[in-house]
Parts: sequence; structure tokens; C-alpha cells
Amino acid sequence: MIRTTGLLSALATVAALSVGASASSAGAAVTLGELVDPSASQGCPTTQVQLRVPPGSNSYTVPASGTITSWSTFVVPPTGETRGLKVFRKADPPADYQVIGQSEHVTLTTLGTQTFPANIQVKPGDLLGMYSPGDHCVAFPPVVPPGAQVGLVSPENIDLMTGESASFLTQDGAQLSLQATLVPDNGFSLARTQRNKKKGTATLNLTLPNPGELTGSGNGTKVSSERATISKSVGAGQAQLLIKAKGKKKRKLNETGKVKLNVAITYTPTGGDPATQSVKVKLKKKL
Repeated sequence: MIRTTGLLSALATVAALSVGASASSAGAAVTLGELVDPSASQGCPTTQVQLRVPPGSNSYTVPASGTITSWSTFVVPPTGETRGLKVFRKADPPADYQVIGQSEHVTLTTLGTQTFPANIQVKPGDLLGMYSPGDHCVAFPPVVPPGAQVGLVSPENIDLMTGESASFLTQDGAQLSLQATLVPDNGFSLARTQRNKKKGTATLNLTLPNPGELTGSGNGTKVSSERATISKSVGAGQAQLLIKAKGKKKRKLNETGKVKLNVAITYTPTGGDPATQSVKVKLKKKL
């Protein structure tokens, strides 16, 4: 473990305080990070990334591809400090992490929770961090339970920009006062339809950006999902929906050897909003 000198240090005593506010956004979203009381911090003016959090804490690691639409921080006296959200991705050696996106730097003018807009495309495994030339962006024990760790660019006052990478020192027992709102991607695509003329069924092949739920419905249609981990639940990547006719549509298929179905496919990423596409599926059957 590498400890920094003069970069991060805790005051001798602090009042244990947990701040439970969260950033807001329209529609379904995932909240990353936590707003902890940073009043016990001193000297954190550099680019930082949250590497670990205590057990039971909200993760600072992005769980799904999507867009970070806002971020929040908790402000303690004095006001007037500057902060900015940064998102990191594992870099090629000898660097540790690369900045893949950031918000505008803002001046903190009001005490308590402040929330700001963002528009950063992220992937699973990306990490939240920030730049702050001020002194009050990190919390220490006893506010932070054991297990937290922050990575810091050294020397101080380095504002690592998008596309830049660097090696990081580590500071145990530290946690950034930082939250972000992630809206998971819900766009999905359809590939070639496979037909089983012996059974009179069709398989729709889809590509999904994130884990979630996949369902289908339609008049005279019976839809089941394949490669499901639990009922209707699928992982990111390739997925399939098996389409069958039922009722009058099935009787027409058995009588004529063909039938057309209108199928509504709905995909809902975990923590995100549903997206629906309407597809016309032709079933054929050898009589």
C-alpha cells in the first residue's frame, strides 16, 4: 500500500455523519456512488478515482453501458471550491487509469447537496472519480467504514483530462463525496430470422446492450425467450425469442402452411426504461 504525505490526511476527530441524498433524473436510472460528509478532509487537490468502497456501500463502478446524465456532491464550508466529475477506465501499462469522459468544472456555491448535468457515455467496469483543487471532497474514518480506497494522481494539482492516462497512488480509508445517475442503454437490434418449417416456428435473433428482461407479445402469438438465466431475464449480447402461432393464427398456419404475425418486442435493461419494437413475422410450415 502506498500512502501519500500531505496529499490526504484526516483530522483527529470528526462527527460520524452519513448523507443519504441522491441525484435525480427522469425515468428509470441507476444511482452510483454515495454522498458522504467530507468535512474531515484536508488537502485533496488532484485527480482522484474511487477504487474500492466499504462492504454494503453503493458502488462507484459502472454496472452497464449507458449515459451518465447528472452528478452530485456534498458541500461543506467553505463554499467557492471547484469540482468536476471524471469517469475512468483501466489503461494499458505503465498507466493505471484513463479519463474517458468528464463534466464541466463547477464552482460550489451552496452548502449541502449540489447536482449538476452531465452527458458521458460509459461501459461496464468504468469508475467514478473527480478533480477538486479544494480540500473537502473526501471523507475519512470514522465517517468511512474500513475497506474504502481512493486512487490519486501525483504530484498534486494535476487535472487529468479526457483521453489522458496516468499512474495512481492509493489512499486507504478514503471515500469521495460523489454520486452519479446512470441511464442504461435500451437500444437493441434484430438480426436474421430463422424459420423451422417442420414445426412452423420462427426464432428472432437480437443483440442487447445490457442484462435485463426480454418479452414479446401479439395477437395469436406465443413468445418464449431462449438463453434465459431466469424467466424472461437475459444477459447482454445475443438473445433469441421463439415465435409460435396460437388460436386462429395457428389453425390458419396448419390449413394454409403460412401465417403473418405482428409481434411487439419489449426490452428493459436492469434499472432502465423499456424499449419496444414492432416486428412482422411470417411463419411457414410444410403440410
